[in-house]
Amino acid sequence: MSCAVEAEQTTPAKVSLGAEEKVNKKIDKDGAVPRHIVMKRPNRTGMFHVPKQCPGLRNLRHSKGKIVHSQVYAIPLSNPDMEFFVRKYWPEPILTQGRLRNLYELFLSRFPGRPEEMNSIAHLLVPLKSGGIWEPYGVVIANNFTQKGLDRMAHASELVREIHKIFEFDTEPGWYRFVNND
Repeated sequence: MSCAVEAEQTTPAKVSLGAEEKVNKKIDKDGAVPRHIVMKRPNRTGMFHVPKQCPGLRNLRHSKGKIVHSQVYAIPLSNPDMEFFVRKYWPEPILTQGRLRNLYELFLSRFPGRPEEMNSIAHLLVPLKSGGIWEPYGVVIANNFTQKGLDRMAHASELVREIHKIFEFDTEPGWYRFVNND
């Protein structure tokens, strides 16, 4: 998998790792280091179901009506998507080529400059069209735990646009169950 990293700095300092990867550093006022990343990522369009209908408020008791399991409205992320994010936002340039051995640890950590939209992550259960379940991490936009969680759907399209800008992709959000839920 090839990856190129580019950004600007007042005094240009380039670190070259062959033609595969270039790194320049630009620290903005918040201390973030967003870099321009060029990375081939597989297109997962049409690979999995994207349930759009809101399941309704969570209800775990028959006595209160129809059972509605806990779900989150989220955008599933593949490993290459997470690697793209880490390479783009990690405070120090990651100069290794190939796969990151500690990708999940880096992705889930709260580092300086991490975009605020990335504060809620869940381990999703995504039904594949070919059968089976894909278990990616995903960025949570809303949930059905409380009415307040469902009310976040009013601003969902804005948050989805921000997440698409962060990851530079257009993966659609959907309502998914997640690991360790009811």
